[in-house]
Amino acid sequence: MAKLTNKEREDIKLQIQQENIILMRVKRYVQYSFLVFLVCLVFLFTFLKNSTSPWRIVVIVLAVLSGIVAAFSYVSYRRGRKHVLDRINYLDANK
Repeated sequence: MAKLTNKEREDIKLQIQQENIILMRVKRYVQYSFLVFLVCLVFLFTFLKNSTSPWRIVVIVLAVLSGIVAAFSYVSYRRGRKHVLDRINYLDANK
């Protein structure tokens, strides 16, 4: 492997920092959407268990949407973390 120039090395370090900032945001999205999902489920199974109100449908839709967002955000977080680790390994291999 050819050695990286100082500019290429600094560019990769800057990309790693930017991706880490984005990953922290995505991690928050995962946490918040999972929390909303759990709150909706608890609300459904405690208060709206035998209810026929239209709020039950709203809470079900909200639970499904937040569950989908949580799942996609989690997959995005895992893939992003793997990409950052690959960048770090690439940077370490070219010292």
